[in-house]
Amino acid sequence: MKTEISVVITTFNAEKTIQTCLDSVVWADEVIVLDSYSDDGTLAIIAEYPQVMVKQQTFKGYAQQKQDVIDMANHDWVLLLDADECLTPKAIKKIQQWQTKQPKADAYNMPRIEWVFWHWAHPWVKRNEFIRLFRKSKSHMSPDLVHESIQVDGVVKRLYAPFKHYGETSIQVKLEKINRYSELSAQQKFERGKRCTPMRLFFYPIFYFFRQYFIKRQIFNGVAGVVNATLNSYYAYLKYAKLYELQQRKD
Repeated sequence: MKTEISVVITTFNAEKTIQTCLDSVVWADEVIVLDSYSDDGTLAIIAEYPQVMVKQQTFKGYAQQKQDVIDMANHDWVLLLDADECLTPKAIKKIQQWQTKQPKADAYNMPRIEWVFWHWAHPWVKRNEFIRLFRKSKSHMSPDLVHESIQVDGVVKRLYAPFKHYGETSIQVKLEKINRYSELSAQQKFERGKRCTPMRLFFYPIFYFFRQYFIKRQIFNGVAGVVNATLNSYYAYLKYAKLYELQQRKD
């Protein structure tokens, strides 16, 4: 018996990537898009896919927005994607094969291939993996303000179904993202009682660069890898600098 899948996607002004995203999931049993009132061409592009159900609501935060679209799914098995992500042909084939078998887990980690400014990440770069295919009856979004993730009350396994991410298409886009995410991360850490010492503020970004460039093997991405590892360490610095600033103001 085939396992039916609902694909759920959140969007806001995603006209540059939403078509690629939808093209990769039109085979699914259900596709639902929750849009935060885009004012570019996103909705016009989605309208070209009559099988896609579109809902709109004011943005409630990354985690809540995703939880809301997951709750809209009519099937228990859900595949979650961002509007700047898409499944590879290998992933589509793997998931369709998986649908014909009895699931052996309640959720699956899938590897993500990153676009690094001007080219795809080298195959030797360590890929992050995320839970994206899961039973909604046993899963929920974490309450994090940023870097939200699927939390599962059950068995989690790995499914080699790689998907692509067009998240950081330029240095400018990444810098804007760093500023936004570091603000949320600092706020979240402060609210959870975490504090930053001057020692961490100085040494952690250095360690973070080493981890990104060598342990996660950004070195194989050439110049883009140097830039990416440097900006990621800047993000690590900025979130703790903003946390330190919150401490000075409110402690």
